[in-house]
Amino acid sequence: MDVVAASWAGTEFVHVPPGGFVMGSTAGDPLAWGYEHPRHTVVLDYGYWIGRTPATNEQFAGFVEATGHVTRAEEEGWAFVFDPATERWERTPGASWRHPTGPAGDAGRLSDHPVVSVSWHDARAYCEWFDECCGADLPDGLGVRLPGEAGWEKAARGPDGPVYPWGDRFEPAYCNHIESPARATVPAATLPPASESVYGAAAMSGNTWDWTTTLWGAVRDEAQFSYPYDPADGREDLAASDDVFRIIRGGSFKNEPQACRSACRDLDPPGWSLNNLGFRPVLAPPR
Repeated sequence: MDVVAASWAGTEFVHVPPGGFVMGSTAGDPLAWGYEHPRHTVVLDYGYWIGRTPATNEQFAGFVEATGHVTRAEEEGWAFVFDPATERWERTPGASWRHPTGPAGDAGRLSDHPVVSVSWHDARAYCEWFDECCGADLPDGLGVRLPGEAGWEKAARGPDGPVYPWGDRFEPAYCNHIESPARATVPAATLPPASESVYGAAAMSGNTWDWTTTLWGAVRDEAQFSYPYDPADGREDLAASDDVFRIIRGGSFKNEPQACRSACRDLDPPGWSLNNLGFRPVLAPPR
């Protein structure tokens, strides 16, 4: 399949055509986390564009400079930081997107790394700014927003539903995961082109989780919104309270390969900021 790419405001997007794709995992799959089944076909009857990579520190800095936006972590004075030495999360004073590992960290030296330590609300604010700035130049009928989990998964798996963006077998060199040497984020450009999805989306396995708009529910251990995926059942409610978890996708540098599968669903409160969690925008029809 030929990759179709285009850029708006210095951000590269790849095109995902309309049509059906295989979502989820089969019941009994030993790799599957809970609430990934049944494996089913979802039809997205519209084409859309997804960021080839997650939003970077440089891109997010441009948004902050233009708007004066203050992130949730900066307002609260802390963010969660994963300590590779102890393999534990620490509530770290002074951590934010500017200082993803704490006050001594400096995102300015990591301009091409994915931005992290941004809440779901911060990610949405970025998309709204992007849309306002570039709306006149975008394809007709499309706006900038965060992806729903179905749009994210289709961009990662293509129509046929392989386990990872590149195929069914895990390839350690294709993915920044817990056994990789970095133990932190890396620029998406450092990953091999063979790691990209069939549509050309990069770093969709490992490195950082991506926020989605999709709701999980109010109970961490029980998915209120299970499969088959139905966008009309309330799971895409953008006005839900911060007490309801949002789904994140893709795995990260602190995760095992099992969490870096394209079907894996995890969750976080939308107000949280973690140094392995970022986002990638999409250009899609309004909901």
